[in-house]
Amino acid sequence: MYKKPSAARGIKQAYEHLLSANLRDKVPPWLHAMRSTPPADSLVRDPSLFSTCGKFEFESDSQAKSQSGTAQHTRIKRTLPPGCVSIHHKKACLRSRSNKPPKIEFPEDRLRKEFYRNHPFERHRPRSLLETTGKNPQIWNKLSDGTSQITGENVIRYQYYLMQTKGMSKQDAYIQATDEFYAIRAREEMNAKIAYQEACFYGAQRLKKPFSSMQLVQEDVEIRKSASAFETRDEEQRMRETLTEKMFTASEGE
Repeated sequence: MYKKPSAARGIKQAYEHLLSANLRDKVPPWLHAMRSTPPADSLVRDPSLFSTCGKFEFESDSQAKSQSGTAQHTRIKRTLPPGCVSIHHKKACLRSRSNKPPKIEFPEDRLRKEFYRNHPFERHRPRSLLETTGKNPQIWNKLSDGTSQITGENVIRYQYYLMQTKGMSKQDAYIQATDEFYAIRAREEMNAKIAYQEACFYGAQRLKKPFSSMQLVQEDVEIRKSASAFETRDEEQRMRETLTEKMFTASEGE
């Protein structure tokens, strides 16, 4: 990011050039004020013009195609008859330049876009935020180390590792990473099914959804049961006290 030069300073310099060339006779009053108190620089920052393109083969190929397309587009020019001048009245020509930084793209962004386009439901899969070791793996030489949850980001990092270190192509690395990912997902689903069958065999019941109608009805039944149990206990306590009192009065009469 860099600051734009002040446009007010350009006005002062332009008028001084006119005075030095004797194209103006009088010095305006505002020129003395601008000389004594020059205008400050603009606070608006323009994006720095640096290249954000990738260096890998699959990035350079798409970049070359886009450049060839723009080059072919710029070669096409409209030929006008002699004496005619083309006039543009499009709004795009009158639009001011926007101060936006250049779009920064990483190699993983294209791999991530392709993976989630083929696996859209992986975005909605719940993820565990629990950290067991507190360290993030820096070398993705394998898809899983057995201590963390497998997500789409693991596949993307592993594919990028294969492309960068093993020299594999984008398609071959994607096939290998997804094959291992499918095997791990199948093993997780099989373990979940076996655990569910074992729980049902030992008498476990599936939990109801919170605040569902069935759960509210069941809670109401449990509350009524507990209320009747309390009433029965109080009645037994009163009967026991009454019997004790009768026995005490009979002993006194004798």
